[in-house]
Amino acid sequence: MTLTAALKVHLRVLEIHRRVLRVVTLRPQTGVRFSTNYYHDTWHILAGADGAALLGRLLWGLAFQRQPGTLLLIDADHLVPTPFEADPPDPIIVIPDGLTSVDTDALCALKLRLRRAPGPPRTIRWHTFGMRAALAHREQWRRWRDPLSAQRSRERMARRAGFVCYTAPPDILRDHALGIYEMRSWGDRWGSYHPLAQHGERTCWGYDGEFQLIPGFADGVSAARVARREVIGPDASASEDDVSAIYRRKDAAEDRLRAARRRPR
Repeated sequence: MTLTAALKVHLRVLEIHRRVLRVVTLRPQTGVRFSTNYYHDTWHILAGADGAALLGRLLWGLAFQRQPGTLLLIDADHLVPTPFEADPPDPIIVIPDGLTSVDTDALCALKLRLRRAPGPPRTIRWHTFGMRAALAHREQWRRWRDPLSAQRSRERMARRAGFVCYTAPPDILRDHALGIYEMRSWGDRWGSYHPLAQHGERTCWGYDGEFQLIPGFADGVSAARVARREVIGPDASASEDDVSAIYRRKDAAEDRLRAARRRPR
């Protein structure tokens, strides 16, 4: 997904607790998938290279929104189980700090409203003007110091009302948009992560969240689903022993998948 390709999204304007929320979602025909998990006291957004490219563009566009109440929601058809043990994901909400404020009660009401036929969406274009130029100059801009360090304390990432919620001011959203988008070029060869919601001093960094690039994300999800179904079934909760067994079965499932692709047709 390059910057030259047109990006369209859906917009729903909903009244929640006497406030208007402008909820931006992906269209059903967008084929990119994400997942989430909580590991080592950190919330993760998981995806492949295509997810890095798309999330980068979404964050960049969100940073330039001017309508109060605007937020980004990734849910439903664009979420898949984790590529590790096929745990179910949580929907993801990104909130631009300073433009939109949503408390836990409003998030609960939003979840209920989305379940009860929220009405047809409107298709809008999601612009990423200036992103190409910013990518070209990003390393020079950040060479000597972090010019956004004073704003880092405004980042938050936590699970609220069943959503994995990430909140950041526009400058931080733009910065992370560039860093995450750049990860797309690594493709499925390398895994890595991009920290979100930093806290603590530079000498003792900690993060509440990360975007994690998973090599072979789609294959990992498929293999994990097969392994979980074989070990405990698709709907049962996994114990620690189950997770170990799922990991072993997942490796075997991925081997079968790769062998099937090499098999001549």
